[in-house]
Amino acid sequence: MKLLMIHSAPFSFRATEQTKFAEKIEPPVVREAAVDDALVVMIAAEKNDEKTADAVVARAREEIQKVFQQTGAKSIVLYPYSHLSNNLGRPENSLRIIRMMRAAMEDLPIIRCPFGWYKSFEMAGRGHPMSELSRSIEIGAAEALAFAMKTGREHPVAALNQRFREAFLDLGLDEMINPAIVDDLHVYKQYGPEAPLILDRVFYIAGLDRADIGLSKPKLELINAIVPGFDREQDLRILLREYKEAAIEADDFLEELALRLKITGDQAAEILERVFPEFKELKPVVTKKTLRSHMTSNWFPVLERMRHKMPLPVRLFSVGSRFRREQRQDPRHLFESTSASVVVMDEKLTMEDGKRLTIDVLKRLGFDECNFQKKKIASRYYDPETDTEVFVKYKGEQIEVGNLGFYAPAALRNYNIDLPVFNIGFGVERMAMILTGASDLRALVFPQFYEEVEFTDAEIAAMITFDRRPESSALASALESMTAKAIAAKDTPGPAEVPLFDGDVLGKNVKISVFNWDAGKPMLSLAAMNTIYAHEGEVLGLPQDRMALGDKYAPIYDEGARSGVRFIDAVIAGFAADVESAVRDGKQAPLEERWKIAKRPQQINVKIPDAAYDFIQKRHNHIRVGGPLFFGLKAEW
Repeated sequence: MKLLMIHSAPFSFRATEQTKFAEKIEPPVVREAAVDDALVVMIAAEKNDEKTADAVVARAREEIQKVFQQTGAKSIVLYPYSHLSNNLGRPENSLRIIRMMRAAMEDLPIIRCPFGWYKSFEMAGRGHPMSELSRSIEIGAAEALAFAMKTGREHPVAALNQRFREAFLDLGLDEMINPAIVDDLHVYKQYGPEAPLILDRVFYIAGLDRADIGLSKPKLELINAIVPGFDREQDLRILLREYKEAAIEADDFLEELALRLKITGDQAAEILERVFPEFKELKPVVTKKTLRSHMTSNWFPVLERMRHKMPLPVRLFSVGSRFRREQRQDPRHLFESTSASVVVMDEKLTMEDGKRLTIDVLKRLGFDECNFQKKKIASRYYDPETDTEVFVKYKGEQIEVGNLGFYAPAALRNYNIDLPVFNIGFGVERMAMILTGASDLRALVFPQFYEEVEFTDAEIAAMITFDRRPESSALASALESMTAKAIAAKDTPGPAEVPLFDGDVLGKNVKISVFNWDAGKPMLSLAAMNTIYAHEGEVLGLPQDRMALGDKYAPIYDEGARSGVRFIDAVIAGFAADVESAVRDGKQAPLEERWKIAKRPQQINVKIPDAAYDFIQKRHNHIRVGGPLFFGLKAEW
């Protein structure tokens, strides 16, 4: 891959005419854009990139983000530019790599120009040493071998697996490899009373027998205590016989119990738990290890681990095998099948967000229409109001291709997860059947396992943000001007006070000012202008002058990843958020805070996520964010 990076201020472009290789312009691709300050990255994908796309994209992202941080540009423009190479890859592969680049950089302010279009553009290089740089991304022979694509005939299910991966990556999800062997303890923790029924459908490593369930007089009396006036004994006997004879599936039993007995889902769950202890007595012959029947079995422990190791939102996917002890194997039911599963964990998620994500994925795979049908009786690991099946039309009938919903809060609590989690799982084989016209799903196995999370300096720098910021439009829109006024007055000798804001905040007239109490001292001490960098796994706050701390720290300015977070910006944003909170809570003015010597990021409203802290501490590295500030902020209303 060839890269030409130009720091341009301003930059604008407009797509004018299509070539025969032109892609359709739809989000996130734009037809035209104009930005004040951009790092324009011209990209040419080459033939060798096709076999090592993942490695090339990862290396290119590191290079681009490093230059982006060093230049201080406000946005990145990905600009396909074939004239950089005379060894171009095939257009369809080049487009795929460009899309992978966009997905890999979703956490950055990205503008992507359309592939296969003639474009007019205007740029003005900044003219500094970093304003024009070229890079050649090449993967060595050993690394290329590891990434080499398989030769021979491509299997349609494997091809669809890859298309799922590309769609998920393009949407900015992170890939996980999850284990195929799961302890049945997780099923109990996730399904609650329904767990024994779910376990009845899985493969234990040494096998599992189906329980023989009788209906005695004491059991009928207990059912009457749960369902007063119970009069459907015969329906229950038929249901139990059908269950014993495998006429119904185990994971349909709870729903059938509720529907046939005309009781609620909670009553059905209580009957299972209290009346039929036989379900709980199902025991594997040798071990409690099972082959994964749902990717969900993995997601709960994974999310528990990632809750404080990755910044929100946590957006993960895994494409892998699942194993189910079907009573029969036929063209639509397999002992082993493939699941393409997604989880999203964040503070604010809605069902509509999940449906939009589902529709987006399906459209990328060629399914233009789908419909959602809420299940009458929900699985115990799902919130009952959200358990929904996804159908597409095939040969005149509706075929279920996925199941979505929010994980039940009770199940999440078993894993110390305190945030909403959305899940969607697609049946890859069923979708491959529809796309290819096949009629038999019995086929393929892809063992799965997972790997540790690692962060580059650029990724650590990208995680560093303000801990608090105002939400009201008045204060949020004024942050930049408030900071500019404070910086303009940084050399004003104290004691002094300079107004930064005067306006309406939540119905109150609020005035904010910066002040210094030391006679003869400048309004802001030097550390106020420090910027936070990540370098070799450490986080440091450094002054604007690269030589201010001597030769020891000078290389960090070139080699490190610049976060773009300055102390002064963080402090003002945090104080503005506190003012807003005080006004909202009806507290009395004034509000005043003074900063002397900061020793920790939290003191200046800088948030370094738990994921970064954990990564840094494991490597015995340091976080050095502090220094003399000696100024204050004051608010009146």
